Amino acid sequence: MPPKRKTAPAGSAEENGTSKTKGGRAKAAKTAATTTTNGVTKGGRSRKAKAVEAEEEPAEFNEARCLEWFKSYTGLEDEDFGAHQIGPNGISKLCDDIGISLAAIDILVLAHKLEADTMPIFKEDEWTKGMKKLEVDSSKKLKVRLQELVTKLKEPQEFKGFYRYVFMFVKDSEQKCMAIDTAIGILGTVLGDRRHVKSFLEFLEEKRPIKVINRDQWYSLLDFTESVAEDFSDYDETNSAWPVLFDDYIEWKRKSA
Repeated sequence: MPPKRKTAPAGSAEENGTSKTKGGRAKAAKTAATTTTNGVTKGGRSRKAKAVEAEEEPAEFNEARCLEWFKSYTGLEDEDFGAHQIGPNGISKLCDDIGISLAAIDILVLAHKLEADTMPIFKEDEWTKGMKKLEVDSSKKLKVRLQELVTKLKEPQEFKGFYRYVFMFVKDSEQKCMAIDTAIGILGTVLGDRRHVKSFLEFLEEKRPIKVINRDQWYSLLDFTESVAEDFSDYDETNSAWPVLFDDYIEWKRKSA
């Protein structure tokens, strides 16, 4: 009588037709979990795609690449701005590419860092010099860098420099003052929900006490929002060095309260 075959324990590798090779199943499971067909990773992108992406966005600033990027925004205007300037349509396209609103503070922050001198134009030399300082040569890099720059505005001195720059950038280059309608819109964007801003802009809209805002009034408004109490209890009209415009505003505010 032939010897009885030894029955394998339930669930053993032999019973289930699998190999007893040490680590065989673990290796197979790991391979299956990390790859699919055509070498696509679990995250959905192939190693080749990742390598191409990394190659397209090198960390180092490249001036030639920056210039080509600049040129992609030129020649989009109804008027002839030339090949060495980005005009309004080009700036609008740039905003679309980096996912910001043309009416947001971000584009003004960028203009400040590029030291642009005329709205709404970015000149080639402003672009290349400014982007080199920022170490930015693509829309992808700019989107990240711009978020950092906007956050930095929380620093008082950084914001003050930016705020003063905006007046010079936005006003007509041939004028010393800014049209009041333009000023109302820009002040709302730049100063946001700071103290007094909303009611001050309502005052300008309703009373129309001035047709233009000058540099002294613009600069003083930031100091006013930072130093004058909400109820004006610390404001002395008789011994004040504030522009008369603020006296008129406080009088209007008290009467309308």
